[in-house]
Amino acid sequence: MSAANIESEIERIKKEIGETQVIVLAGGKGKRMGYIDKPKPLLEVCGKPLIDYTIETCLACGFRRFVFLLGYKHEEIESHLGDGSNYGAEFVFSVEPENVKGKGKAVKYALENNKIERDKRAIVMFPDDIILDRRLPIQVLIHHINAVKLFNVLATIVFVSGTEYPFGVGEIDSVGLVRKFEEKPFIQKYTSVGVYVFEPGVFDVIEQTVSLSEERDIELESVVFPRLANEGKLYSYVIPPAVWVPVNTVKEYERAEKIVRNFG
Repeated sequence: MSAANIESEIERIKKEIGETQVIVLAGGKGKRMGYIDKPKPLLEVCGKPLIDYTIETCLACGFRRFVFLLGYKHEEIESHLGDGSNYGAEFVFSVEPENVKGKGKAVKYALENNKIERDKRAIVMFPDDIILDRRLPIQVLIHHINAVKLFNVLATIVFVSGTEYPFGVGEIDSVGLVRKFEEKPFIQKYTSVGVYVFEPGVFDVIEQTVSLSEERDIELESVVFPRLANEGKLYSYVIPPAVWVPVNTVKEYERAEKIVRNFG
């Protein structure tokens, strides 16, 4: 590829980044963490709130427009973030009422209130986990754009190739004897890390499949993604397990402190 072509490709990628919004789902209570006196996105790992890891990873890749979907103790998160000027970015907040439960409803509510730009692509992230590879948002965006051209997909999900199963696993024979026991085995099954890329067409699917009037929680993962997969509209991007640091329990929180500190 010539220098001119390389420069043209760089400019094309910059344009795609500039036209992509980042949607951060930060409205949950973090129940698996037990009692905490602050919203989970503000929990600090090595002195930095989880939500700042998410923002800084995206900023490092050039993204500047963020839409935060908030609920529980949203005032504290809004106070911490401000209007985005301290980050060199534009922040928009969608605060769902108590009856809007589940990620699918949170996105639908933000769409109905014009917080999300429905004609623009979006990277969707959660401030529950830490991604150690700060290039990931731009890598998955380029990967996704190529998949749109090749396969006409509407969304891409980031997976790790496997994860540690948090329980002991036994192999039991026909008479009930345990023939093998393994504590917390590594399960080689593709596991979603909670990073998605959506084409605007996904918002149409959400409009069609998610109702705010239903009493039950409605999740993207249980309603929208199965439909996209069945239609051949869902693509994958696989990263090494070591890149993903989930923070869903107290044990994982303590582990994250050690990993991030050693990562430097």
